[in-house]
Formats: sequence, C-alpha cells, structure tokens
Amino acid sequence: MRIVLALLSVAVALAAAGPASASKRDEAEAAVQAQLARLKVDPARIKSIYLAPVGYSQDAPVQSYTGWISFTDCRGNLVIDLSQTNAVRTIYTTGACKVPGVD
Repeated sequence: MRIVLALLSVAVALAAAGPASASKRDEAEAAVQAQLARLKVDPARIKSIYLAPVGYSQDAPVQSYTGWISFTDCRGNLVIDLSQTNAVRTIYTTGACKVPGVD
C-alpha cells in the first residue's frame, strides 16, 4: 500500500509540473527547420543539418547556435546563424550551393 501511495504522489507531482520545456538545442533545431520551410527548401535535397553551439565555455552555457545545412546536389552549405532567442541573425550560402531567396 505504501508503494502505491508513493507512486501516486510522484504521478501527481509530475502532472502538476506540466510538460517538460524544450531544451535550447531543441528550440534552435525548430527555428532552423522553420527557416528551411520558409525558404521552401526541398527536404530531399538536404544531406545533413549540424547545429554548432556558439559562445560557450566550460563555465558558461551555450549562448546560441548556428545551423549548417549541407546538400546532396552541391558543395557548400546554407548557414543559419541564430540569436540567443533563436531569431535568425544572418543567413547565407557557402561554396557552390544556392538557395532561392538567400544571397
């Protein structure tokens, strides 16, 4: 009976806490995905997405992220630099990659 009451109290505490908030990395990933959707980048064209942490050290947390998107059809990347609030700071392409709407 004690075990059942203990489990019940844990379940109530977890329910009261609400859903877990997304991590800063998860939010940055969502911001990059949203920007790719806005640019209408074909998902089949994307080879990989790497989120590089920016402004961190052993004593400080990650300040922001930069998304590096590589493609299957060109050498280079689409770079999406995010602010601390995950707003797009800058966006550009490197190498031979071109994305309509990006200089």
